Amino acid sequence: MGIDRRAIITFCPGMRNAREKLQWVSRHNTTLQEDIAYSLSGIFGVRLRVDYGEKKQSALGRLLQEIVARSGDITALDWVGKSSEFNSCLPADITLYGAPPCILPSQSEDDIQSLISLISSLRGVVPPQSALTLYQTLDYQSIPHFAYRWLHLPCIVFPVTEARWRPEHDRDTYHTYELKSDGLRNVQITTEDKFIPFSPV
Repeated sequence: MGIDRRAIITFCPGMRNAREKLQWVSRHNTTLQEDIAYSLSGIFGVRLRVDYGEKKQSALGRLLQEIVARSGDITALDWVGKSSEFNSCLPADITLYGAPPCILPSQSEDDIQSLISLISSLRGVVPPQSALTLYQTLDYQSIPHFAYRWLHLPCIVFPVTEARWRPEHDRDTYHTYELKSDGLRNVQITTEDKFIPFSPV
């Protein structure tokens, strides 16, 4: 796949459309393996310390971490294939960005109207203070970033208030539990791990 002509005309270094830029360079070859990452730093407008002798996966990993850290854009995690030894969230090779990025299907007019109706029906059902608390929780979430090679994604914690074992759903080495939580509907999970069932006193 080539680069869209309009993208070349309007090109500006930076983080915008990071996943698309990674797809552009997925067929890029260099003499030294580390240069794959070093040669891309200008496209994304980042400074990357040059360290010849480090592995290609390490150089690429450092570049991708920088992209996620500076932009909060996690589309760099949209790839398929072998994971990197540097960080398993990242690809082992730039060629793994060759496939088009995942594009979520657009909502139909009927779906949008259904969603609007659902939101309207919640007026008066959800107390304004609860809605405000949820909004503030979402608003205060940090952007996705790496720290010491660990990927930190924003999340909301819902404390589990009860865990019940469901023996009728167990399969061989897997165990099924029904969990109750503050702020969520009941959730049924299946895992290899054994939980200690508990319930409120």
